[in-house]
Amino acid sequence: MNGLAETLAQTLAPGLLYPTGGAILFALGLYGLIRRHHLVLRILALNIMGSAVFMVLLGVAARGEGPPDPVAQALTLTGIVVAVSTTAFALALVVHLTRLTGHAVMLPGPPDDDAPVEDISREEHHADGGPADRASSEDRPA
Repeated sequence: MNGLAETLAQTLAPGLLYPTGGAILFALGLYGLIRRHHLVLRILALNIMGSAVFMVLLGVAARGEGPPDPVAQALTLTGIVVAVSTTAFALALVVHLTRLTGHAVMLPGPPDDDAPVEDISREEHHADGGPADRASSEDRPA
């Protein structure tokens, strides 16, 4: 396997190695985004796709004989900061969704328009995220 990687690295021009690797990573991330229904895995797939874009951008910026383009490096660094904060926000949303519904899976297919919609945002919930019992402690026999 190591021989294949060395052969591929020598065959590709140095300016094409990072864009080719980035394109492969982007394709793998897109496959994971399409095939996985768990929301954490989808967030991971989006991060892989973002890393692939950064890899392509830096590979294109490093082409040529001169020094790499500092604008592309600054854009990549800014993109990494934005990607980290977006990932943290998305994971916080998944945690909140898991506490409300009990699972973090996106079901395939369109929603059923005839199904009744329950407003779970107004229900009382325990601190662990589960729904509270309908009967209060005053209604229960001692």
